[in-house]
Amino acid sequence: MLIKSWSRYLLPALLGAGLFSACDKSLNDVELAERTPEYAFPLFSTEIGLKDLMFTILNDTLGGDTIVVNPDNTMTLYYSGDVAEKPATDIFEFFKFPDAPIPVPDTFFRFPFNVPDSVYIHRADVLTGLMNVIINNQLPHSIVGTFSIPQMSKNGQMFSYDFTIPAGQFLISPQYDLSGYLLLSDSNALEFRYEAYDPSGNRIVLPETAPGIPGMGILLNGFTLSYVQGYWGYSEYPLTLDTIDIDINQTDLKGNVRVKNPKVTMTVSNSWGFPTRGVVKHLSFIGQDGKDYKLESSVFFGDSIDFAYPSLAAGEVGQTKYTSVTLDENNSNIAEIFNAQPVKLIYEVAGISNATKDPNIVGFLTDKSTIALRMSVELLLEGSVQDFGSEQILDLNFGEYSELDSTDIESVEFKVVTENSSPIGAKLQMYFQDENGIALDSLFIGEPQPILQAPSVDANGIAIGSKRTETFVPMDVERFDRVRQSKNILMRTFFTTADGGLVPVKLLATQSAAVRMGLKVKLRVGGE
Repeated sequence: MLIKSWSRYLLPALLGAGLFSACDKSLNDVELAERTPEYAFPLFSTEIGLKDLMFTILNDTLGGDTIVVNPDNTMTLYYSGDVAEKPATDIFEFFKFPDAPIPVPDTFFRFPFNVPDSVYIHRADVLTGLMNVIINNQLPHSIVGTFSIPQMSKNGQMFSYDFTIPAGQFLISPQYDLSGYLLLSDSNALEFRYEAYDPSGNRIVLPETAPGIPGMGILLNGFTLSYVQGYWGYSEYPLTLDTIDIDINQTDLKGNVRVKNPKVTMTVSNSWGFPTRGVVKHLSFIGQDGKDYKLESSVFFGDSIDFAYPSLAAGEVGQTKYTSVTLDENNSNIAEIFNAQPVKLIYEVAGISNATKDPNIVGFLTDKSTIALRMSVELLLEGSVQDFGSEQILDLNFGEYSELDSTDIESVEFKVVTENSSPIGAKLQMYFQDENGIALDSLFIGEPQPILQAPSVDANGIAIGSKRTETFVPMDVERFDRVRQSKNILMRTFFTTADGGLVPVKLLATQSAAVRMGLKVKLRVGGE
């Protein structure tokens, strides 16, 4: 696959590392063949491994995206969306107690759990919480009694609080730390009970202290749970909506890129302990033409897929299960889409709990239970390209060559030597520019020239051996007079993979390209 990094940086990066790096040498430093008026001036010699080049390019241009060298030395580029992590507490909120005291209007009061429809909680383990019992005795006599919560226990002992209150007095119990308490219920509710007696032993109900304000209540603060067990019912909830930028070709120049077997992978890590079905609400690419291309695949059942989950029955509390779904050319229309050179992937995924509506499945959540979902686009650096263009401007300085008297120069010749073991070649044109960016001349007269040639490839698209290319570029004195005054060089390259870009090729981390460039100036006899 030829991505942006090929199209914009490959040859310029290879050449630019040393291009004209030695041009500030004094003429006294160059090698002069004995009794000859010829100056051979080396401009640069460099070799860059493809792996190092690709990592450098990615660091400069692709932000948080990742390139991986595979065991067979092929390289894979991953574009990833943000990890969408949903703690269970974002979706399911249980036991939401008010900030004010909870009134207990009678000797038996049922306080319902705050749970979604069709969810039934059988057990909850308290992680944190502080509780006070509040009693206001407005009677003209003392009372004694006990307040209890039958469904709440610790170490097998039900919670209870014994109280004695004089006539007309207000009492707040000590603050109870509820950490480690266990709540058990078969009715989605807690029961608050009290028994109060007058001095004669008669059981009484505490009267209201004001209209609608009973004499008994409890106050809860900082209440959280470490574990919840029950049936989670059938409900849909959002998981993620995200966009991944795809950067295959961001240049304005023309080219033809074809991708071999691109992939989109959805990876889900799940520690929610009940069945969850992922529903793909939206999954499509936006092409360079602005059109929406829906990604369709046979791996989804009605645009949905069931996530693996830890099972209570199997004793998997606290474990995380993983689901990975890959869409490729064999199970989707992704190859067709990528040949339209998409620039974005947009996706939205929702979740459905207990999609099969099986009431016999008892599940769980812990305070650390999450579903995390990530979408990634995987592009093996394998594909084909024909005349895929890019351009780059480099600084240029001819040093003391810019000061030579042109009447002393008989001829000028540039020489470019390349040794290429990668399956990508390029035609090149250089435009010499002044400080204002105005072109003074070009390296080649007319069309770009193929100075970096690719070796042949085998049946697997791997380059065979290395290809050496020598290119000589003569330049007359009149043109050289213009060129040597330039301050910049605009380098325009047109890339084509081996065999004319007709077959897919592979980029390997072991491949490299060496480029050497020199300048030869011949002086007129007697002109020294």
